[in-house]
Amino acid sequence: MKTFLPFLPLALGLTLGQASAQTIPNGNLDTWATRNDVEAPTNWLNTDDAVAASPLGALISVKTGTVTKSTDFQQGTFAARLESKTVNVPVLGNIVAPGILALGNKLNANSMYPGGLPFTTRSASMQFYYKLAGTNVANDRPAAEVQLTRTVNGRQEPIATGRLIFTTIADNYTLATVPLVYTSSAAPDSIHIGFASGSNVSITTVPPTSSLTAGTTLLIDNIAMVGVATSNRTALDTRSLNVYPNPSASGVFALQADEPALRAAPYSVLDITGRVVRTAAAGTPTAAPRTIDLRGQAAGLYTLRLDTSDGRTVVQKLVVE
Repeated sequence: MKTFLPFLPLALGLTLGQASAQTIPNGNLDTWATRNDVEAPTNWLNTDDAVAASPLGALISVKTGTVTKSTDFQQGTFAARLESKTVNVPVLGNIVAPGILALGNKLNANSMYPGGLPFTTRSASMQFYYKLAGTNVANDRPAAEVQLTRTVNGRQEPIATGRLIFTTIADNYTLATVPLVYTSSAAPDSIHIGFASGSNVSITTVPPTSSLTAGTTLLIDNIAMVGVATSNRTALDTRSLNVYPNPSASGVFALQADEPALRAAPYSVLDITGRVVRTAAAGTPTAAPRTIDLRGQAAGLYTLRLDTSDGRTVVQKLVVE
């Protein structure tokens, strides 16, 4: 397992259809079973599975206990508790290991897409509920990621990806949405979902390295895929949308589009944690560019979301330098 999950950059825009939920096996995390002397949610892999499949696992046996069943749930019976813990590794000493949860029943250490289950829908986004606690969350970078892939000639190729990095605590269960960005018009055949209480770490290298803080805790519950991306509209919308300059050194962008529906669409801008940092109501479809003002926001990656009056959503990345 080369990384927790290979976080790919948000590179392209997409168009989404009407919302509808697609079921993830044991997405409510209510069903658990004992595996390798550790209780784990069925259809999900955990930190101890990752360690066992790594070069470290071939040398020594280590149980981290970083993923446990919790009765502090959003809905249903249980939730998954991912907690970064100090683990004593023989010879190597102590390391703070993250709680890792990945969809799937088999972990291929040589794959760029660990785990995964069959899935054929071109979903628009992933949604889930979470709680997050810790004293150094911004440094630990708890994370969520979803990827859709397709196997071609024995090789898994990416179809879409979405990621979310948490930087602030959440005392109560909060709904998170991770938009998928498509790099292919093909239908997927597999889905890969991963969560981690910290991503600033590599526990599968020899020796392991970590700069995490023990005690950072991420509770996850009720995971679902939502909406359908409509590839027949993607080319038209992304071709007619132009946001510039991008990257922007000033934080100010201009939006132009050939389609009146895009020029007038209300929009929201989300930061990398999924927090909405700017919104604008529907406007008049004039020929003049619309201004997207992100001055005062930190440098980094943002997501622009436009919701047209005919029920479509267009998503495009913005970079503030």
